[in-house]
Amino acid sequence: MKFINVIFIFCLLVLTGCGFKVIDPNSFEKYKFSEIQISGDDKVVYLFKNYLKAGNNNAPNSIKLKVDTKKTKQISEKNIQNEVTKYKITINAEVNYYDINQNKSEKFSITKEGDYDVSTRYNTTLNNEKTLIKNLIKNISDQILKNLLLRLNDN
Repeated sequence: MKFINVIFIFCLLVLTGCGFKVIDPNSFEKYKFSEIQISGDDKVVYLFKNYLKAGNNNAPNSIKLKVDTKKTKQISEKNIQNEVTKYKITINAEVNYYDINQNKSEKFSITKEGDYDVSTRYNTTLNNEKTLIKNLIKNISDQILKNLLLRLNDN
C-alpha cells in the first residue's frame, strides 16, 4: 500500500511539473498585424482577408504577414457515361511572416483539399463549390493562426 502511494505521488509530481501550457488559438493579445499581403485567386484572397482579421491593435509586437495562395480544381470522379460526378479542390497557402520586434522571419506551408459533388442543377453545383472553398479557407486560416502562435510563443 505504501508503494502504491509513493508511485502515485511521484507520478503526480512529474505530470504537474511538465511545463505544458495550453495556447488559445483565438487569443492574439500580444501581437497585431501591421501588414497583410495576400495574393492568388480574387475570391480566395477576399475570404482570407476576412478570416485573418485577428489581433489587438494596441499590442506591443507587430507582425508582417504575406500569404501566397494557389487554388487548383481537378476532376475526381467520372461515371460510366464519362460525365464528371465529383471535383477535387486543393488550396495551398505559402505563409511568410516577419516579427518586427525580434527581427525574426520564417516561412511555412499549409495545404488542404476537399471534394464536392456535381449536381444536375448548375446552381447547386456552384453552391457546393463555394461552400467547399469557404470551409477550406476557414480551416487554413485557423491553421495559420495556430502555427503563428506556436512559432511566436516558442521563444
